[in-house]
Amino acid sequence: MSVHVAETFELLFDKNNTAAYKALQELQKESENTNSVYLYMDRLSDMLDSDNSYIRTRGLVFCTS
Repeated sequence: MSVHVAETFELLFDKNNTAAYKALQELQKESENTNSVYLYMDRLSDMLDSDNSYIRTRGLVFCTS
């Protein structure tokens, strides 16, 4: 499952907002069922510091879900 999570997490940085939003939804579901997403908290932290407002928003939404 970790490979799937890693690939999905990288989609959060995609310029395609539809793909990124779908990835966000998948990761939110995954985090409800397992703790595998928490291995990527450092990347989530990077998202909150991004220059791109869309990426920052995705990170914030994920943190609050």
